[in-house]
Amino acid sequence: PSAQPRHAPAMEDASPRKKRKPKTGAQQKRARKKAAAAAAAAPEPAAPEPPAKSGLGLVIRKTTHVKKKVLVLCSRGVTSTFRDLAENVLKLLPHGYKDPKFNKREPLTAITEIAQLAGCRYVLYFEARKRQDLYLWAAGTAGPSAKFLVQQIKPMEALWLTGNCLLGSRPLLSFDGSFDQSPHMRLLKQLLCTIFQAPKGHPRSKPFHDHVLAFAFCQGRVVLRHYQVVPPTKTSEDGLVEIGPRLALVPIKFFGGAFGGATLYDNGAFISPNVARSEVKRKRKGDAIGHVAQKQRRRDKVATKGALPDDPLDDVFD
Repeated sequence: PSAQPRHAPAMEDASPRKKRKPKTGAQQKRARKKAAAAAAAAPEPAAPEPPAKSGLGLVIRKTTHVKKKVLVLCSRGVTSTFRDLAENVLKLLPHGYKDPKFNKREPLTAITEIAQLAGCRYVLYFEARKRQDLYLWAAGTAGPSAKFLVQQIKPMEALWLTGNCLLGSRPLLSFDGSFDQSPHMRLLKQLLCTIFQAPKGHPRSKPFHDHVLAFAFCQGRVVLRHYQVVPPTKTSEDGLVEIGPRLALVPIKFFGGAFGGATLYDNGAFISPNVARSEVKRKRKGDAIGHVAQKQRRRDKVATKGALPDDPLDDVFD
């Protein structure tokens, strides 16, 4: 017999395959119901077990705060010292938002609209006047607001200090007992807390506390100092090292709304810098008028008594 080839072609099926008919709408509906019933009867997958804690532990940061941003801006006409101070304050606020300079010809209520468009709930506005006076507005978009005169300005760049801290870390706020003695001081304390306290879990903040913002009320001024918390060593204990900036805030008025509204507090002892400079000029003007009057009295006295007597030593050098 003849040998068959190794790779013989497969024999073709004589009976052709039948084509499947497409399902009708009722059949598709029954199939979907059957699949849904099978999925409902299937057991639920077991929840994944939490990962086992290692010896070092797990660091989990939870964000439970309401979104809060602080708008920091200054007016036109600021000097280099005022601009450096605004930049230093912005570094202390990891939740701060910087905006271009504000035109002083526009009303202050426009700042509230700018803050709302930027998603900010609080505002720090540095207003410069005559390139020598600086005012600070601390306000919420829905109120209250406070106006201060900034004095004794010392930016970080102008101080020879050795303190340093992590940029973006959350500060510890310290207030002396004077902030609990009167209603307007308690209001000011709450306003400063909400503005300078970085929210917990903020994406731009660090989960550390290595610096302190100290607020003290002394001689009618709110004195602000910034310190670094120095960790203990073998030779020394915990300590504080000043970082900067330094500034003093003189309260002027507190309002119930944002940049206006009902006056909650008015500092009657406040003297405007313009008035103080006018008093100095008026005093100098009085001294000059006194000197002129004295010279005129001397001339009148000489004129009434006639000529001066002859000087016996008048011809000594002739």
